[in-house]
Amino acid sequence: METNSSDPESIVTNIPLTDVFGSHPKTKIIGTLLTEEEDPTTHFSVNEISRIAGVETDSVEDHVADLVAYGVVVETDELEDRVTYKLDEDDEIVDDIRRLSDKLFERESE
Repeated sequence: METNSSDPESIVTNIPLTDVFGSHPKTKIIGTLLTEEEDPTTHFSVNEISRIAGVETDSVEDHVADLVAYGVVVETDELEDRVTYKLDEDDEIVDDIRRLSDKLFERESE
């Protein structure tokens, strides 16, 4: 299933992270993985990331591979039948991204 930014289920197009850094697929993917702050161990399949981020699945696959190479995202095996991904919560950069996102949300609400 191909998804695009006009997908009504896309929820990361109007968050502070994309308002500041634009709607590049990597920004939207990171925004998607940040949406579960209370449960940062939530794992997402490529199709779930695509639907939530409003990014085509082929593009998600390419950009997630880059984010894995940067060490920001890790591949998991949460689902037996497909690969899943989550933020690497052990990486200092992910802490920085999460803090930045939180601060942007705070500023938006001021």
